[in-house]
Amino acid sequence: MTSEAGNAQAHSSTTRVKDPHAWRGFTARAVAIALVLIPINILFMLRGLIWGESRPATVSLIFNVVLSLLLVTLVTRALGRLSPKLRLAPAELAVIYAMLTLTGAVSGLDQVQTMVPVVAHPFYGATPENKWDDLFLKDIPRWLTVDDPHALWAYFDANLPLFATPYWRPWIRVAGVWSLFSLMLLWTMLCLNVLFRKNWVDEAKLSFPIIQLPVAIVDPKSGLMTNKVMWIGFGVAFFIDIINGLHKLYPSVPSILGSFYDLGSAVTTMPWQAIGWTPLNVFPFVVGLAFFIPLDLAFSCWFFYAYWKVVRIFTAMVGLSQIPHAPWAEEQSHAAYQTLAALSLWGSRRHLAAAVKSALAGPRPEDAYEPLPYRVAIFGVLAGFVGMTIFCLAAGMTLAAAVAFLLLYLGISIAVARIRSELGSPVHDLHMAGPEIMLTEVLGPRVVGKKNMIMFGFFWSIDRAHRSHPMPHQIESMKLGEQAGAGQHAIAAALGLAAIVAVPLAWLIMLDSNARYGGWRQAGKGFEAFNRVSQWLTSSGTTDWWAVGNLGLGAAITALLAAARLKWVWWPLHPAGFAVSGSWSMQLFAPSVFVSWVAKTLLLRYGGMTSYRPASMFFLGMILGEFTAGAFWGVYGISTHMPMYNFLP
Repeated sequence: MTSEAGNAQAHSSTTRVKDPHAWRGFTARAVAIALVLIPINILFMLRGLIWGESRPATVSLIFNVVLSLLLVTLVTRALGRLSPKLRLAPAELAVIYAMLTLTGAVSGLDQVQTMVPVVAHPFYGATPENKWDDLFLKDIPRWLTVDDPHALWAYFDANLPLFATPYWRPWIRVAGVWSLFSLMLLWTMLCLNVLFRKNWVDEAKLSFPIIQLPVAIVDPKSGLMTNKVMWIGFGVAFFIDIINGLHKLYPSVPSILGSFYDLGSAVTTMPWQAIGWTPLNVFPFVVGLAFFIPLDLAFSCWFFYAYWKVVRIFTAMVGLSQIPHAPWAEEQSHAAYQTLAALSLWGSRRHLAAAVKSALAGPRPEDAYEPLPYRVAIFGVLAGFVGMTIFCLAAGMTLAAAVAFLLLYLGISIAVARIRSELGSPVHDLHMAGPEIMLTEVLGPRVVGKKNMIMFGFFWSIDRAHRSHPMPHQIESMKLGEQAGAGQHAIAAALGLAAIVAVPLAWLIMLDSNARYGGWRQAGKGFEAFNRVSQWLTSSGTTDWWAVGNLGLGAAITALLAAARLKWVWWPLHPAGFAVSGSWSMQLFAPSVFVSWVAKTLLLRYGGMTSYRPASMFFLGMILGEFTAGAFWGVYGISTHMPMYNFLP
């Protein structure tokens, strides 16, 4: 290398280390706009839950966040015609999206919306009949929940604003305790995403299908709002949902794709009746989302959905359906997620080793582009994990149980983030198949111990399902920031600030909303959590060997599917499809995925890649059209306190 070249490289390296664009997008006006929109979005999500409206965070793309981003984009572009200085840059829009999408995740159905009812429930739900008082209430640390009967009355039955009675202080204490735990969890996830980001985004070049619509919104060159094909797709989906909303108000108006037809209810003889709930309906926005996922995953989703139906029928035929949990779809799905997490770690091993070396020996020039220095990320993961472990120990858990639960939970987190980043699955709920269920089935409740199981009851608040999981939203924001020209420091700061603001604010709004309209409306999730604790404590307490065997089977199937994809490029079945297909949400959305798979297959076969770009605008329009109509009915229902048409059941 010549001296000139060496000097040039050194100069380039120095420039990159001191990159002035690392904070691009994190402007005062962008942050201010996001901070104004955060409470509005939280109110929409939490009040919508109370009045039976749509639950935006149950799918991968949160519709109220997308519409907020679109509204800000349209307003700023209109103002830009008056003065270019008034127009927000794409990088600023990416910062706003990062803050709002994380807000949507932590305010979602499987985060704060479940955490508040669960934490509030144990002393309220105790009755002489369920004997919770004798079984476990005396062993609950009082700082984890509220046991004051006056405070419980104020939340569940007073129908008054939270601060209208003098009994709000215990709730603020509990909100602070659990907000701290959530913030430690979010910090750990953020640091993990920093460690994976370069490998997934820059090296593996994962496609991040879920953010295709936000990317098109923030990119002024996409032509989204002026594309005629997009407006056709928008009009189709919008019309369908407006008609379905009118049908909800006026039953004489016929619905379009809005009536659920359950194939399972039409089958009345065994073993065919074992097919269970099988809705055959189509959601336009799911058809649109599924268009952007790879064909092999779309095929795998509906193939394994059908596979599980066949398994259920076969299980009934051979007489196994009387065994609890048969055919063990939850156990196999959980094992599939953990196996995908292990495969992700293995595939990223060289990059992770380089990150550790950078953290210990000093940063490389290219590391300046990362959201956080690798040293901060690595020690941040350790600090977050230690902090959560201390929280669990203070609550009475043993060290082994706390570490096992947190590792398994973070394994699911990594798997969900990887599935979303690579394949864009529209759902990943993993209902009622979290670490606590696996641990009690494998070890048996007696081995797990009472105090650990009590905390498992509280952790139902983050582990009942994984639909609004925050970790994929964090790394998708990093990818969107890269495409919009935002600095990665800016995205990390936006995600951190959003967490600090949104988590306690969501708690306060949820507490106040339930106090105003009756916390008993959401008490079901709390009953689920501690009724399971009661069942564990009164069970035989032995290992469930059927569950253990199916955990192994699920891991083996996932590993074999992954190996087949490595060996044969033509192999059509993706292990992620197996992981997500056994869930409740996939039962609801599999027909829509099938329709999208057929449409995309025919399009590529007979139109080729030249037809993909125009067609993609149509499917983006379908997503945006249903989101817009759904938001309209949601706002109408919240304002009138009446259940309206809900396109997200």
